[in-house]
Amino acid sequence: MKVLITGSAGYIGSILINRFLQDKRITEIIGIDLKKKPKRIPDNPKLTWLKFDLSKNGWKKIVLENGAPDIVIHCAFKIRNAFGKIKTTEKKNLEICRKVFQFCFENNIKKLIYLSSVAAYGAKKENIGALLRESDPLQETTSPYGNQKRLAENELSKLQKEYNPESEIYVLRLNSVTGPIGQSLSSKFGLVSLLTKVFPFVMELSPEWARQFVHENDTAQAIEFFTFRDLEQPNFEVFNIASKTFLTTSQIAKALSKKKIKVPANFVKLGLALLWPLSFGKLIPPSAMAGLIYPINVDISKIENAGFSFSYSPEDALLGKY
Repeated sequence: MKVLITGSAGYIGSILINRFLQDKRITEIIGIDLKKKPKRIPDNPKLTWLKFDLSKNGWKKIVLENGAPDIVIHCAFKIRNAFGKIKTTEKKNLEICRKVFQFCFENNIKKLIYLSSVAAYGAKKENIGALLRESDPLQETTSPYGNQKRLAENELSKLQKEYNPESEIYVLRLNSVTGPIGQSLSSKFGLVSLLTKVFPFVMELSPEWARQFVHENDTAQAIEFFTFRDLEQPNFEVFNIASKTFLTTSQIAKALSKKKIKVPANFVKLGLALLWPLSFGKLIPPSAMAGLIYPINVDISKIENAGFSFSYSPEDALLGKY
């Protein structure tokens, strides 16, 4: 089985490559990324590394030189939006997604796995006390990352109807993925780093906020589950990927042995407005504030009914347990 992984130097992409290098069912891996192969990925005859900008032309021809891949796992996506460059980032993310999706459909790729995000549902007051299902509408329009993930899913749906490919298509909406590898790689401006390493306390902007931290091992195993899932007919399915339970700020503070401090949301919004441009987009923009006030907790019964079981708790993920 030949697999193409985009965003192969990134967090999830690099984890998948290291796992697939050990899997005898995978005979060839092509990794594409803007960056050169990181040291955490070993040299291996199974792996071909392409340092390429997916928004440019040329990579498709190179990938097809020795035959089309059986599976494409599309991980590449710029998460942070620099000050004044939200629309630029959006345009590039969508352009890359479009080119990868078209590559799959034009070349009859057997299976496409696209990593989306629960952020596309949108952080709303109506989410309080609810577990969102895959059939619920994607409503995010203000937070750049969630909105771009929503637009990318819309683009995939549009192209799927246009091309009507004979492919298995899986959209995996990931919640907050973390674990020991992720925490060793993450920026100090990321939510988990701020919670676990930077702040000596846990800020509570709203008692209703909660987060389903999902362990990186569960995430990788879920992707593997769909990589090796064998169906007789082509299909288009969406699955939520998250832990079974969620953590409130009180539970996070307890897990981290830190104090919880209530902070007015407007104070944090003002701080982000001042610090976002100074951090060059490493912090979230003020327009994404709702994600720190309202939860986006999801129902995972669909993937469990498909036969997948999660092994780690949200506390395991947050604490970076192996």
